[in-house]
Amino acid sequence: MNATLILPVLKQDQIWKDQTKFEDIFDVDHFIDYLKYDVRIVRDIPEWFTDKSELFTSIRRTVKNIPKYAPAQFYVDNVLPRIKEKKIMALKPFVDRLGYDNVPSEINRLRCRVNYHALKFLPEIEEMSDLLVSRMRNRTGVSNPYMALHLRFEKGMVGLSFCDFVGTRDEKARMAEYRKKEWPRRYKNGSHLWQLALQKRKEGRCPLEPGEVAVILRAMGYPKETQIYVASGQVYGGQNRMAPLKNMFPSLVTKEELATKEELDGFRKHVTSLAALDFLVCLKSDVFVMTHGGNFAKLIIGARRYMGHRHKSIKPDKGLMSKSFGDPYMGWATFVEDVVVTHQTRTGIARGDLP
Repeated sequence: MNATLILPVLKQDQIWKDQTKFEDIFDVDHFIDYLKYDVRIVRDIPEWFTDKSELFTSIRRTVKNIPKYAPAQFYVDNVLPRIKEKKIMALKPFVDRLGYDNVPSEINRLRCRVNYHALKFLPEIEEMSDLLVSRMRNRTGVSNPYMALHLRFEKGMVGLSFCDFVGTRDEKARMAEYRKKEWPRRYKNGSHLWQLALQKRKEGRCPLEPGEVAVILRAMGYPKETQIYVASGQVYGGQNRMAPLKNMFPSLVTKEELATKEELDGFRKHVTSLAALDFLVCLKSDVFVMTHGGNFAKLIIGARRYMGHRHKSIKPDKGLMSKSFGDPYMGWATFVEDVVVTHQTRTGIARGDLP
């Protein structure tokens, strides 16, 4: 299209309420310089365009309804004429998958160049993440491998999932009120939710609880001494919910336990900066475990594949695991066999495995 790219505007997350800008977490100079032979990039909207807020609020200046896997020609035929007419257009978020069949291979290669080379976190984020990784590897006084666990069990995620979890009657009532307030159209009168929760669990669409993660990891053969870095927001249910995981893997820490309050204070201004630290520590781990879907885990697994599967990534089969967890007559030996067989093809290529 021979168009100029204005620095991307990050989508504002409804749950985290974060107002992070692109330049708050990414190295803009590196981004622009690395892609200078691919596309012209400018830092801001040109001065001649006086009403900057209009660009993100006016329907006339926004290209929406782009098919999820639109071919390259779609942009030439449908987006380019709008840009020529309006001079500046905003494109709503579109497909975030790195490669698919409807675009030429050189464009797929460019997507990888952007995601794995041009997008680089600010130096202070990179340096702090390296410090956290170093501390993870040397917690016992000698160099050790470590596992990173992306534990998606925050209140917002539990609420949005509309799944049912173990809890007191009062806890369930409060969660029902929270869902009714945040997602009224999905909640309706609540009468259909129990059946929906059962179906979602069977289909593997519910987040794994910390206790379930602990049992799966132990069945996979990871010992009590395994060093685990947990990337997570505030876990729904607090310490009571985390207790089974901590009891089975006591060498479990978060960035808040690896670093001092003063070291992290500079990153607290933006939730995304803290997430960036977690992202890099998880990316560099010897084993990465995801417990639910989402861009964070998918990007890490994608990056590790791009780097050549040097480290192991585990994506639990939650659908099959729900059957095992729901069988009160299944013994431990049978459960271990189920876990091992189920995940033989879901753990990447293990070259940097833990003991």
